[in-house]
Amino acid sequence: MLPAGCGLLSCLRRDKGEAAGRTDPRVADEPASSSSSPSLGKGKGGSGPAARRFAWAEIESVTAGFSSRVIGQGGFSTVYLACLSSSRLGAVKVQRSSERLHRAFRQELDVLLSLRHPHIVRLLGYCDEREEGVLVFEYAPNGDLHQRLHGRGGKATPTPTLPWARRMAVAFQVAMALEHLHESRDPAVIHGDIKASNVLLDASLDAKLCDFGFAHVGFSAALQPPSSSASAARPVMMGSPGYVDPHFLRSGVATKKSDVYSFGVLLLELLTGREAMCADTGRRLAAAVGPTLTGEGGGKVDDVVDRRLGDAYDTHEAATVAALALRCVSEGPGMRPSMAEVVRELQEKTTALISAAGCKPPGKMDSCS
Repeated sequence: MLPAGCGLLSCLRRDKGEAAGRTDPRVADEPASSSSSPSLGKGKGGSGPAARRFAWAEIESVTAGFSSRVIGQGGFSTVYLACLSSSRLGAVKVQRSSERLHRAFRQELDVLLSLRHPHIVRLLGYCDEREEGVLVFEYAPNGDLHQRLHGRGGKATPTPTLPWARRMAVAFQVAMALEHLHESRDPAVIHGDIKASNVLLDASLDAKLCDFGFAHVGFSAALQPPSSSASAARPVMMGSPGYVDPHFLRSGVATKKSDVYSFGVLLLELLTGREAMCADTGRRLAAAVGPTLTGEGGGKVDDVVDRRLGDAYDTHEAATVAALALRCVSEGPGMRPSMAEVVRELQEKTTALISAAGCKPPGKMDSCS
């Protein structure tokens, strides 16, 4: 049942007021008082609300029979704005019905249930009563990084330029989330679809890595051709244009270094303000700016830094980020750094900017305020 005192219309009105001047919301982890969601249990050791199993009737109730605002649309799912209580909004991701997609839903659910990190989206609950798998997440009022860097779906909606220090903070936070997946878990988790639209921004513009629909558990995952029987058991990890590892495309084998490649493209995106794939030419960002960043033809880093930043960035810092990004997008996986190395280098060489953005040192449940 809908929590007492929670009318979807009132939630929507409150959301409209709170989100004035912001981009469209997506799912993310943001603080909430313990009284805001009485139906959500507590995690072990008071670490936050634990994910709970919702009944299908509850999912219908919090989305007003799936008539609430659609705040996200994917190839195989729809995300609805949900009113979880009188003071808490959420996002309900409904997977479309099919046997194969239900297996994908179970895979994503299994991964999310085991994850707790300040820069990974928090799962509040799920519903598996029907073939349409449902995941319930907390809500991000500032949209995603792609919207913030490039605008909203081509619409001419002015978006404040993301400052250099905040870009560095977001890069550091995503790097820490990936390091957690790769190094702090046994077996490791390969995210499989790192891109700007899968980095959500909460009320403080802190990063929350989301969408684990292509995640794989284990150091590496050999992915079979679509015609094989193995592909019927799980979806093939394809990644996204501009971000996907060329080595994966050639070999069909996804490793932690596949995530490192995609993260390198994300770094280039933060540096240049350009999209990962040019819509007009179909050229990858890494290929477009690589020659300039390596000094070929007399180019220099300042030539590719996002012009919207003006002079509000440090050239030395930009050169450091550019060099790290180029290592991440090396053709050979063996030439790419680990995410632990990436975190260490960002911390050592962009310390002043990260501190200015309010980030805490690694190892202390890092977050920025």
